[in-house]
Amino acid sequence: MSNKLVKGTVILSVATLFTKIIGSLFWAPFQNIAGDETVGLYRISFPFYTILLMIASAGIPITVSKFVAERLSNNDHAGARRVLKAASLILSISGLIAFSLLFFGSHFIANVMLNNPDTESSLKVLACAIVFVPIMAVYRGYFQGHQQMMPTGVSQVVEQVVRVGTVIGLTYWMVQANLPQETVAAGATSGALTGAIAGLVVVMWYNSRDLNTARQAGLNVTKTKEPLFPLAKKILKYAIPISLASLVLPLIGLIDSFTVPRLLMAEGNTASMTNTLFGIYSRGEPFVNVISTFSSSLTLALIPAISAHVAKQEMAAVEHKTQQAWLMTTIISLPSCVMLAILARPLNVMMYQDDAGTVTLSVLAFSAIFSTLAVTSSGILQGLGHNKVPVRHLLIGAVCKVIGNFIFIPIMGIAGSALAMVLAYLVVCALNMWMVIRVTGVKLSLTRQFIKPGFSTLIMGIALTGAYLFINDTMDLEHASRLTNTLAALSLCVVAGVIYIIALIISKTITEQELRMFPMGTRLIRLFTKLKLLRPSKSDIPA
Repeated sequence: MSNKLVKGTVILSVATLFTKIIGSLFWAPFQNIAGDETVGLYRISFPFYTILLMIASAGIPITVSKFVAERLSNNDHAGARRVLKAASLILSISGLIAFSLLFFGSHFIANVMLNNPDTESSLKVLACAIVFVPIMAVYRGYFQGHQQMMPTGVSQVVEQVVRVGTVIGLTYWMVQANLPQETVAAGATSGALTGAIAGLVVVMWYNSRDLNTARQAGLNVTKTKEPLFPLAKKILKYAIPISLASLVLPLIGLIDSFTVPRLLMAEGNTASMTNTLFGIYSRGEPFVNVISTFSSSLTLALIPAISAHVAKQEMAAVEHKTQQAWLMTTIISLPSCVMLAILARPLNVMMYQDDAGTVTLSVLAFSAIFSTLAVTSSGILQGLGHNKVPVRHLLIGAVCKVIGNFIFIPIMGIAGSALAMVLAYLVVCALNMWMVIRVTGVKLSLTRQFIKPGFSTLIMGIALTGAYLFINDTMDLEHASRLTNTLAALSLCVVAGVIYIIALIISKTITEQELRMFPMGTRLIRLFTKLKLLRPSKSDIPA
């Protein structure tokens, strides 16, 4: 069972990482084909879909997996199937309600709430996807309750590939057909619908196979005395708090959809220019998401370990794991933010063909360090059993984002929204870390956790700035081709990464123990040992 769980976790982690990377990188070809205005319309419309989707389905996969696992532990396969049926009934109803609200309310939302009539078509298309996504979530939870992660992983990958393929293919066709911007944006949002249908088909196929296997094995999968509606009530009671907690993060996107376009128009921008500026503002999100994905994937394994140590009252190990989680997050996200800020212009040209919004991208880059530390600290708090605390802190961060938008956008334009995002995540990060220290009594080593990584980042930043200025003067990157900017940006990233890793090792910020957590960590240890940059550590710190 343990090996099955480990294998399932690896499968799900790889699938999640893959889908997040694709979901982040597809924005470049989408923007290249459709332009910033269409991207802006797409991004303004999407938070309403996300919020309603969270209300309709968030918390259900976890809840279903819990209820299914409990019944399977008693060898009650029919009871597990009963959970699937009850949850499907709940989400069929909630999905139809959410669809009705978004589809029939799209005119009101677009014209009154968003003050942007061009988003109406996109909202109607997104409403259709809500019918399918919740049911898919139920089946994913059912298989996770069986500790079968392959159906969830495969459906995630298929859903994302079909979604991105639809967005890129349909957008290209519509642009070539010279259709209006709002129609192109609506066509792009249809990727959510086709992706959801594809993902649902995958889990339904796994479900059919599971049923046939169970029947061939002579298992009872139909006859059960458990009443349907009391079970549905139990599922709702367990799932609703999780759903409410999941609403907080998309709330920041919804806040931006409400406030940013209105504030930009109040500064004298036309509706078209506002959509374009919002699209330019969105350029930084894929970079930030990639940074967050890689740092989160390295700390993912530490969170369940913290829960296990808490259960055994091994507080020394909890302290060590907490420090290690913060350290690994910092040493990955901090240099990545600085690298993105320094190379914002060539990276912007590399991804989006021009350098519009480079200042905004540079500012938004620094949100990654605080958001990743906030997510890591939130996971630690959840591992310690304090599930509601991160939600409260995210709500405070959302309030800070609103206030920041109203203060900074009139002064700085769209870059002001990026600054408000940085400050909002700074507040959430500080509150989460403070609460972890308060709850665990962990001793925070400022020197190892922040000063040494900061010093290593400073060395890298100085070297990178010098190299960038030299290449910029030599090759005149501002007037160079997109290919030249791409080669320069990627080459400088590699050089900066090498300098940073050497600085980390020389300053003894990371040891052999941390290096093993990196991809190809064992090979890196051998290489640095041969170069006499690293001495194998003999730590007696509890694992």
